[in-house]
Amino acid sequence: MKLLLTALFIYSSASPAHLITAGRAAGNRITLTFDAGADRGYAGQILQTLERNHVRATFGMTGRWAVANPDLVRRMARDGDTFINHTYDHRSFTGLSDRTNGLDAAQRTSEITRTEQVIRRLTGRSTKPFFRPPFGDYDSATLQLVSRMGYPDVVMWTVDSLGWERVSTSAIVQRCATLVSPGAIVLMHVGIQSNDAHALQALITMWKHKQYRFVTIPQLLGTG
Repeated sequence: MKLLLTALFIYSSASPAHLITAGRAAGNRITLTFDAGADRGYAGQILQTLERNHVRATFGMTGRWAVANPDLVRRMARDGDTFINHTYDHRSFTGLSDRTNGLDAAQRTSEITRTEQVIRRLTGRSTKPFFRPPFGDYDSATLQLVSRMGYPDVVMWTVDSLGWERVSTSAIVQRCATLVSPGAIVLMHVGIQSNDAHALQALITMWKHKQYRFVTIPQLLGTG
C-alpha cells in the first residue's frame, strides 16, 4: 500500500512539460516540421522534394490523418523522418481556437493515446517524447498531463511560414528568408490550402546556400 501511494504521488507530482520554440544555434542546424491533420494535400509532393534533396523532417501527426494515409506515414518512417504527437483529430484542448468548451482530462488522454497507438501500429515507432498541441493551444493542465503521459517536450515553433493562411509562394520564401536563423524550428503544413509544398524547393535551396544543416527534432534537441 505504501509503495502504491508513493507511486501515485510521483505520478501526480511530475514536473510539467516544457515548451520548446527553438534549438541551440550551434552547427547552423534548423528543423523543418510539417503538421498533417487535415487532408492528404501535398504530402506526397513534400516527401518527394525532401527525398530528392536528402532532407529529413519531422511531422506533427494526428491519428486521424495517419489512419487515412498509412502509405505516406510508412514512407515518412522509411525516409528517416520523425513524428510529433498532434492528437487524434486536432480538437483544441482549451477550446480557444475552435470556440468550444475544450476537452477534459479523459478526452485529452484519449486524443494522445490513440495517436500513439496508430503510429506504433503503422511504423513500429513512438511519438514520445514530443507533443504539439492543436492550434498551439495549451494551458497548465495540458503541460502537467502530457508530461505524466511521457511527453515532456511540447514542440512549438520559431517561425510559422503562414502557408496555411494561403499566402503566396513568394511571400513564404521571403518570410522564411527574413526570420529563420540557426536553431530554428520551422512550421509548415501539408494540406491542400497551403502553398508550403510549392515553396519548399526554393526554401531548401536558399537554406543550403546559407550553409544550414537540416535535422529532425530529436537531432536538434539532442535526443536522437
